[in-house]
Amino acid sequence: MQVEELMDGHPVPVLILNEETDTFELDEEALEEVLLNPRIADKYVCVLAVAGAFRKGKSFLLDFLLRYMTAQQADNWLGDYEIPLKGFKWRQGARRETTGVLIWSEPFIVKKWTGEEIAVILMDTQGTFDIQSSMKDSTIVFALTTMVSSVLVYNLMNNIQEDDLMNLQLFTSYGMLAQEECDADATHPFQRLHFLVRDWGFPYEVPYGYLGGQQLLDEILMVKEKQHPAHQEVRRDLRKCFRDINCYLMPHPGFKVIQKADFDGRLADIEEEFVNHLKVLVPRLLAPENLVKKEIGGQPIKARDLLKFFTLFMEVFKDNDLPEPTTLVEFAARASSQAALEAGKEVYVEVMEALVGGDRPFLKTAQMEAEHNKAKDRAFKTYLEKNKYGRKNQSVVERYQGALTEEIEKMFLKYSQQNEAKNVFKAARTPATLFCILMFFYLMSGVFGLLGMYSFASMCNLGMGVFLLMLTAWAYVRYSGEYRDAGMYIDEVASFLWENVIRPVYHTYMEKYLKVQPNKRHSKQYPVHLLMGRSRHRDPTLVFTAVPGNKTCYYM
Repeated sequence: MQVEELMDGHPVPVLILNEETDTFELDEEALEEVLLNPRIADKYVCVLAVAGAFRKGKSFLLDFLLRYMTAQQADNWLGDYEIPLKGFKWRQGARRETTGVLIWSEPFIVKKWTGEEIAVILMDTQGTFDIQSSMKDSTIVFALTTMVSSVLVYNLMNNIQEDDLMNLQLFTSYGMLAQEECDADATHPFQRLHFLVRDWGFPYEVPYGYLGGQQLLDEILMVKEKQHPAHQEVRRDLRKCFRDINCYLMPHPGFKVIQKADFDGRLADIEEEFVNHLKVLVPRLLAPENLVKKEIGGQPIKARDLLKFFTLFMEVFKDNDLPEPTTLVEFAARASSQAALEAGKEVYVEVMEALVGGDRPFLKTAQMEAEHNKAKDRAFKTYLEKNKYGRKNQSVVERYQGALTEEIEKMFLKYSQQNEAKNVFKAARTPATLFCILMFFYLMSGVFGLLGMYSFASMCNLGMGVFLLMLTAWAYVRYSGEYRDAGMYIDEVASFLWENVIRPVYHTYMEKYLKVQPNKRHSKQYPVHLLMGRSRHRDPTLVFTAVPGNKTCYYM
C-alpha cells in the first residue's frame, strides 16, 4: 500500500482573507476542530511552519514532510517514484496558490526519547510580498507564522539576502523588548529558526547540506564593523531571540520541475541529487529531538492553549495600522499570563483529583474546603512563577489571576458535587425517606383499621401505594439510567420530606431521648443520710441521685 493511500486528513484554512473587507479573519471553528480534538487537546504541541516569499515551493516541500510523517518515519518513506505528490495544494506557474494560513487536519503524534508524546502540526502559509497582497497582509501572515510556530522553516531562494534578515527585524525587536520585560531567568522568545536555501548555486564554494548551510549561516550572521548599525542589530538580536538557528542548502530539483506544465510532484521527474538531499533534510527536520514544544515565556503550551494564542494574536492586528514591537510585548504578556493560568489550573486539578477524583473515597466537607484552599494557594504560586513575560504588567497579571480564581471556584463546585455523590448516607437518603414514610402509612393504616376508621385506613393504604411506586421507580432509574428527570423529581420530593418532616421530628424527640438516656444509665443513687451527715432528716426512703459531670443533686 502506497503512502498516499495511508494519508488521512486535508488542509484546513484557519486564516482566511475576507474579499469584501479585504482583511484576514480567523476561522475559530476550524481551529477548534483540530486543536480541541480529544486525541491531542491535552498534549504539548509542536507547530512546524514553512514561511517565505511566494512561488518558492513551500507547499511542495511541506508535502514531502507530510509523506514522511504519514509513513511513520519509515526508511522507505518516499515510496513509489511514479506516485504524484499529494497533501497541501500546489501547482506550477507564477500565480499564487496558497492564501492565508492552513494547517493539516490530522496532527501527528510523535514520541520523544523520554517517552512523552507531543502533537505535531504542519502549517502552510501564503507567500509574502506578492503583487496581490498589501504590506499589512504579508506582515500578518509572516507574524502569525513566526509567533505561533516552534519550528520555523524560512524558505529562501538561491541565497540568504539582507532583506530576508530585515524581514525578521520586527520580531527580533519584539523579542528583545520581551526579554527586558521578563525579570526571570533569561529565556528565548522563539524556539527554532531553520533557513532553507533552495536552488543553491555555489556548491563549489560551500557544499550542499547542513555543513555547508552552517558555514554560510555563520558567515552571514557575523557582525562586522563596516555593517550598517541596523544590520548589526538584527544579527545580534537573531541569536538572542531564537534558541537554535541552523541552515540547509538544497540543490536545484531539475528543469522538468520548472518546464513541465503537467508536473505533479512524482519523484521520477525530480533530479536524483535533490531526492538524495530530501532523504537527509526531511528526517532530520522531523527527528523527535528536533520537534520542540511551542513555548510562551519559557512555558510549554498544549494544543487547547494554542487556540487561545491564535485568538489573542488576531486582536493585536484588528486595527488598520501595523503593530509596534511594544504592542507585541503586551500581547506576549497576555499570552504568557494565559499559559501560566493553564499551568495553575493543572496544579489545582492534580491536587483535587488525588483527593476526591475517580475512585477516591468521600472526604468530609470541612477537610475538603481546607485542601481546596491549599490547592488554590499552590495554583496561584505556580501562576506567578510561570508568568515570566507578564510580571511587570500588573494589570494583566491581576486580570488573569482573577480569571484563574473564577476557574478554580467553578472546578471546586464540580469536585464538591462529585464528592457529595460518594457520601453513602446522602445517597441512601431518598430510599430511606421513602421507606420511612411508607412504613408510617402502613402503621397508621393498621391503627385506623383497628379503630374502625376505614376511610382513614384506605387513605393511608393509598399513600403507602404511592410511596411504594416512587421507591420502585427510583430504584429503576438508578439501575437503568433512564428517565433521569423523574429520578431527580423523586430526589427533590424525598429531600423536602427529609428536611421538613423527618429531620424536625428526629431533632424534637429522638435527640432529647438520647441525651436523657445516658444520664439515667450512668447516674448513681445514695441514701440521703449517708450524704447529709448530721441532718435531722434521716428518712432512709429519701434517695440522693448524683449524675457524673453534673453538680446538681436530686432528692427522690
